[in-house]
Amino acid sequence: EINKKVALFFLVLSVFSATQIEFARFSWNPNLLPIFSFLTLYFLYRSIVTKKYIWPILFGAFLSFSIQLHYLALFLFIPIFIFFIANGFKDKKFSISQFPNFLISGASFILFSSPLIIFDLKHNFLNTKNFIKIFTEQKVIAYSPPLDRLLTTINSFFSPILRVNFNPILTLLTFLVLIIYFFKNKSFNKNLFLQLNFLNFFLYIFVFSLLNSFRYLHYYGQIYLSFFLILAFISSQWSKHRWTKFIVIGLFIGYIALNSRNYIFLYKQGNRQIWRAKIVAQSIIKQKPQIPYQVVPIPYTEMDGHIRYFLEIMGKTPLSDESSEQPKELYILCYEKECDALNHPQWQIAAFKNKKVEKIWKVDRVKIYKLIHKNK
Repeated sequence: EINKKVALFFLVLSVFSATQIEFARFSWNPNLLPIFSFLTLYFLYRSIVTKKYIWPILFGAFLSFSIQLHYLALFLFIPIFIFFIANGFKDKKFSISQFPNFLISGASFILFSSPLIIFDLKHNFLNTKNFIKIFTEQKVIAYSPPLDRLLTTINSFFSPILRVNFNPILTLLTFLVLIIYFFKNKSFNKNLFLQLNFLNFFLYIFVFSLLNSFRYLHYYGQIYLSFFLILAFISSQWSKHRWTKFIVIGLFIGYIALNSRNYIFLYKQGNRQIWRAKIVAQSIIKQKPQIPYQVVPIPYTEMDGHIRYFLEIMGKTPLSDESSEQPKELYILCYEKECDALNHPQWQIAAFKNKKVEKIWKVDRVKIYKLIHKNK
């Protein structure tokens, strides 16, 4: 939506980002937020510049999805609100022309948020009350010096995303220079999509710096791709000139080199979670489990859904983990050094009557106990 050169630079920055690659290597809601928040802004932009109603529908849907992925995506409302206020002052017809889109996107947002709304209605507004508690019972606003918080917030973003240990003061100066650069750039004032991403990035940094919170990498998910778009735009501007073109090439080579050092999958063996789940399931199948049988992990914080999946496709589906039916056999997946298989308080184990351990074996990092009834 800007030009092909910006798109190319944006592609390089996002594809070679070690942070983005790390997010893509395991499934967790916040890891999807960079894509969903960026698409939210894109669909908003498309709903403004076109008259097709599909775009406001998608905007409302993806705004809802983003918030469901992580509550910090609520900050998307801030740049969107300021964007409409600013453009409304420039052109009074702008707000009027966007009113139908506002209604459509609002309806879409409510529709795709309806599962959460229904859940809250059924459970006495549990989520709403917990959300209010964050602001009423916890110290949400930090009381340390504002400049210190801003420096920490900026540095906690720039250093991991660019893979360079920046001096905090230098990082702050860079941040301020970027703001001045964009306000003075004519192309910025003409491109609505660039404005949205600019507001998203800079306002998020400022607002997040006010919060009393850790600065984890995934907390910045909303602004990663917006930041890459900003860098891509600046790079395209610099590449127009003969000498700065070589600087841009050098910076991109350096960026790829610095990020490549963190491509752990090239240097170390991964967790191989799929492979591990499969061989654990195969080892249980070799025991010819008697239906119905149950599988339970220790500690309870460990997940066994991936192992259950392989057991199911291998034709031996265990009882549901919530089933109270008495199984013929119980397979305990022990992820600890030692597990008291007979006396563990986990409810499926405690409910297994007249039990004894028939066999113990180990598969990779998992010790498996096969329990049967004594009178068998």
